Amino acid sequence: MRRHLEDAADVVGHLRSIADPTKAAAYDRIRVQSSSIEIPAPVAADLIDASNDITTTMNMWANHVAGEDRPGAGLAAGAMADAAHDVVRLAADVILEDLDHLANDSHQIEALCEGVMVVNGAAPDVWTVADASVRWPLEDSPRWAQAACPECELMAVRVQPGRNGRPSRYRCTTSECDWEANSQDDGGLWAAVFAEPAPPEIRPHDPSLLTLVAAARLVHREPGTVRGWVKSGDLEAHLGRYREADVLAVAARKRGEAA
Repeated sequence: MRRHLEDAADVVGHLRSIADPTKAAAYDRIRVQSSSIEIPAPVAADLIDASNDITTTMNMWANHVAGEDRPGAGLAAGAMADAAHDVVRLAADVILEDLDHLANDSHQIEALCEGVMVVNGAAPDVWTVADASVRWPLEDSPRWAQAACPECELMAVRVQPGRNGRPSRYRCTTSECDWEANSQDDGGLWAAVFAEPAPPEIRPHDPSLLTLVAAARLVHREPGTVRGWVKSGDLEAHLGRYREADVLAVAARKRGEAA
């Protein structure tokens, strides 16, 4: 429940960004004719319905928690993604603040579950956050942690990345272990333990580093000669490559010695 409430604003913002109301219009899958040269691209009505239903549900529950006896408002026509996100996040914050109280009232929490986390199917009468998350999943998918669970010591911790300032969540997936935490617990300890490994550094190719054959060709010598310079300590190798300036300098010195 907490995860769906925390994700509600991101889901609605995601839906509005897909719909892009500044460039498209909802036609409810009905073909229309127009003399306009530039006809707006049609948008699936489900996108409009889902974002509006979730916003209405979240605002209704926020009003209820705040003690206001009024229905929840939907999105304004043509609401942009960032504005829609802010509206739903404000409502979600109000609900989350009172979630412990709601969870201890069976009637209220069952009703909240119906509006937030029940998956109804492909074309529900009223869209829930879970319905929309299944149909249009957010991009930052969970990943497996690269460190063991601190409780059962198994490599079974699933990381759900946080978005828009929300903490990341960590949960052990073994049936015998119920360990959970988030990135703000214990002074940020688990954020450090379960941080995503940094990708290996990929250095760009340095054109001044030459292979043995290229180095020999540069100074008109045989590869065996250049290899001899390396063995004698005159030329330094860099992981099997040789710097162009070093090769030229050694060759010039050898010519001077020969003269």
